[in-house]
Amino acid sequence: MSFEHNIIWKKCKKCGFLQHSSHLRCIKCKSEDFDTVKAEGNPKLISYTILKAPPAEFRDKASYALGIMEFENGVKGLGQITNQNNLKTGMNLTPIYRKICENLDGKEVYNFVFQPI
Repeated sequence: MSFEHNIIWKKCKKCGFLQHSSHLRCIKCKSEDFDTVKAEGNPKLISYTILKAPPAEFRDKASYALGIMEFENGVKGLGQITNQNNLKTGMNLTPIYRKICENLDGKEVYNFVFQPI
């Protein structure tokens, strides 16, 4: 996977626990010493739901799919899925970085969406 933006997580140097990059300490052992890990490979869909009452930022959509994906190296991500039809847990996806909405102040918001392969 190569793209301009990356999905980055932290891997604890003490216990090896992989967690979201926003945490200051390891959730498992409380260490503050981390390596960074980039998401690698095509993710698989772990779980998903269809939002039929989207938040105000997504007012242009009647509904959309939101899923949890796991990349080949264990990094997980949460994001919109480009298609709501024929979704199955375990299916392969590909990440695409693009505009997902405009926030309530009218500014464009960019993030990853996931497209079934």
